[in-house]
Amino acid sequence: MTIKDLILEEMALVPVFEKYGIDYCCGGSETLESVCRTKGLDTDRVRHEVEMVRRVRPYHPIHATLWDLEFLVDYIVKNHHTYLRESIPMLTAQLNKLTREEGERYPYLKQVALLFTRTVQGFELHMRKEEMLLFPYIKSLESAREVSRPKPIAPLLSLEAPIDHMREHHAETTQAFAKIRALLSDYAIPEDASVTHRAVLQGLQDFEIDIHQHLHLENNILFVRARELERTFK
Repeated sequence: MTIKDLILEEMALVPVFEKYGIDYCCGGSETLESVCRTKGLDTDRVRHEVEMVRRVRPYHPIHATLWDLEFLVDYIVKNHHTYLRESIPMLTAQLNKLTREEGERYPYLKQVALLFTRTVQGFELHMRKEEMLLFPYIKSLESAREVSRPKPIAPLLSLEAPIDHMREHHAETTQAFAKIRALLSDYAIPEDASVTHRAVLQGLQDFEIDIHQHLHLENNILFVRARELERTFK
């Protein structure tokens, strides 16, 4: 099974993949063994952890493969888009403050701050495009299918181009956060870290995990099902 197949089957695998820095939201086309070899991970150890989760199957609140598209869109907007809008200004301010106060002591903070700022700059426009154009069209497609109406008139000729554009931005985002994670040594907290330092590292880690889950829902579920739905209309 590929990484994407595994995460679609069991969302509870998220902590395992996050622990080892395994991309399940924008990549995911490789097998677990292949990814472990590429990343230099202990394949048997990672596979054991994955199988333990799959065997126990702990309850996980997100079963997005069972949701209709309208509910899935609303979930993404109300949870992940809201989280981004609230977190970006706060985390940016904290990171800039930490860089000013401790940037000389921890030189990598300056690069982290620059990478984070560049990465989140386009998020508001990205989300607005989704909320004003892409998501309403997907909802209208599902509504038309439910009542057997013709394909709705939309501002988009097709979902293909806008979805491809969104996927490209998603991939750039995950690559940037992989660099941030590497600069911060997997968010390891220095022994003498200040309270602000600890808060920023935890905030960045939480932010990256939310981004991964957010993009997984869009790339691997919403966009795939929306494209399939659009093709059913003659």
